[in-house]
Amino acid sequence: METKKLNTISRFLYNPKLSAITICVLCFTGMITARYLEKWFRFSDYRWIYQYGSLLSKGIVLLMIGWSFFHPLIVISEKRKQWKKYWIWILIGLLPFLYFGIMMTIAMSRTVE
Repeated sequence: METKKLNTISRFLYNPKLSAITICVLCFTGMITARYLEKWFRFSDYRWIYQYGSLLSKGIVLLMIGWSFFHPLIVISEKRKQWKKYWIWILIGLLPFLYFGIMMTIAMSRTVE
């Protein structure tokens, strides 16, 4: 009986589908928010909105990139025998990390040339 409770709790504790979607949505929202905050509030009387919003959106994006890196490790460790069923959600959860890595590689290769 006790193991049934633990299994149901751990199933709701880390849901790969929900986590992958949350990672992508929050990362995309943070990027869009930073872009529009800079566009509308940087040179206005409400500069404080730009300052706090920019800091908050950068923090959210960096947290989501970190979470995106650890997401596959968590899924594989929690779903040891069934992790192959969740490979699509692992890839979706990795998108922000892959995006950041590819963009950094492109930026670094342009500065070297």
